[in-house]
Amino acid sequence: QRTHPQGSRDARASSTMHRARIEITASRASARVAPVRARKMAPLRAVPPDIAQAIADAPWRGGLEPAPQVDVTNAIVVRGRIPPECAGVVYRAGPGRTRLGSTKYAHWFDGDGYVAKVELCAETNTATCAGRYVETSRWLAQRESDGGNGADDAVGRSGVAVRGAWTQASGLFKNLGKFPTNPSNTSVMVHAGKVLALCEGGVPVEVDAKTLATKGEVVFGPELPMGFSAHSKRDARDGTVYTWGLKKPPFIGLSVAKIDAAGKVTGVADMPFPSTPEFALLHDCAMSENYLTFFICPWVLPPANIAGALSGLKSFGHSFEWTNERDTWMVVMRKSDLSVVHAKYIPRFSSYHVCDSYENGDELSVLVCKLRGDRAGLERNFADMYNAEWSSRHYNNLHELKIDIKTGDVLSDTPVIPANANGEKNPSKMIGMEFPAVSPHTKGQRKPKYVYTLANTDGEHGYFDAFQKLNLETKTAETRLSASGHFPHEAEFIPKANANEEDAGYLVHFEYDARRKAANVVIVDAQRFTDMPVAVIELPFHVPYTFHGTFVQA
Repeated sequence: QRTHPQGSRDARASSTMHRARIEITASRASARVAPVRARKMAPLRAVPPDIAQAIADAPWRGGLEPAPQVDVTNAIVVRGRIPPECAGVVYRAGPGRTRLGSTKYAHWFDGDGYVAKVELCAETNTATCAGRYVETSRWLAQRESDGGNGADDAVGRSGVAVRGAWTQASGLFKNLGKFPTNPSNTSVMVHAGKVLALCEGGVPVEVDAKTLATKGEVVFGPELPMGFSAHSKRDARDGTVYTWGLKKPPFIGLSVAKIDAAGKVTGVADMPFPSTPEFALLHDCAMSENYLTFFICPWVLPPANIAGALSGLKSFGHSFEWTNERDTWMVVMRKSDLSVVHAKYIPRFSSYHVCDSYENGDELSVLVCKLRGDRAGLERNFADMYNAEWSSRHYNNLHELKIDIKTGDVLSDTPVIPANANGEKNPSKMIGMEFPAVSPHTKGQRKPKYVYTLANTDGEHGYFDAFQKLNLETKTAETRLSASGHFPHEAEFIPKANANEEDAGYLVHFEYDARRKAANVVIVDAQRFTDMPVAVIELPFHVPYTFHGTFVQA
């Protein structure tokens, strides 16, 4: 049985899928009339033949195409009204380009950083938008080498100008002795009055809140590590930010730091390792009321690969390998003073993201994404996104780990709701997922009842094509399918005003509209999860798939 609304015959999910059919039909109807109301798109740029064929084979790949530079301009509300709670600015960050002309970067995560924003006005039901590349030193070096503004397909004629974490520069001597550069492409955070583009490859880069013009690197303190995590955690109670990253060369290892609401560094501590410090790719962290929990998975830089990776003779990122000879290294630290509570091995798993963490007496619970398949297979897809093919094994199940705070032992490790087995397509079970979100009213404080995930139904779309609302109490899911040719990005949960229910809020997300070859912003009422969107806003330009972002309420 297929989970796509057209052709579904799964009687167990008939009610949910009926609602999904209404949503899809309405979305397609809107898409048919939208061109009358939306501005005319710019002529298509010349696309290299192999790229054009890859997109023709799988239209979702069009969402990888290079982004344009766009000054502040109008977007068009083509459906519904913007809720008052959604009045404000949505910022999103991701790779603005993953190819330079016909030269593809060697990994999706190496793409040049791009920030898009949509400013929503509920009173007038209007929106403005903008999108600009983060002008890092590597972006400027590439422009100096080739010219172009970031979206021009002529860029890349002289090859890759500087070394990235996975992508080698064109020419041996451009790599030797060069540490990988920061693409600033992963998330956006507003802290100490600054809008910051983040990536663990380097320090934050400030962009103008209105125009998105690059203002420059921000160093909160010389004692901070070289990297600044894209998933830095902000404690809503006092505005403190907790971050981590690789130490500055020549030192090896990771450091964790805390920065107060004014931008002052108030603590730095070393991350403990089992024996000697090592290079580790640590993307996310779980934050509860009193603790930070880190999982360092056994995706390691083997000793035999260190010399080539550090000297520049070989790709840094592609020198990492999965090993079954060690387990996942868990570190629990106190937020108050960054002291280590526990540092120990737990059964191995691969993960990029955590969802939430909360405390219950002597138990610490962490909701973490655990990869269904093998990490090497996932990284092969990331290494060539224009040829990537996705299955359920490339996505995750969301697990709850219960940890004894006194001993550090893992008391239990279970999926938060029953999950579909490989090949199974039951929309009331958990589908292969990523990018989980919960209400900020519960985050870090207590167990959420609802978790919202981005999902791939493993159907005809070939990529993310749905959201799920996981009910952790009833152990069931609602599935919201996107319209054909619409590929959603991660969603932001915005609570409704003066509401007590946990799911009283809106999910706001970007999506790639393959027919328009441009972006939409979609607003969904989380309590009417499978109903028609509350509002749809069409942007007059393309925004490649973003990773993470933030919402700043007006």
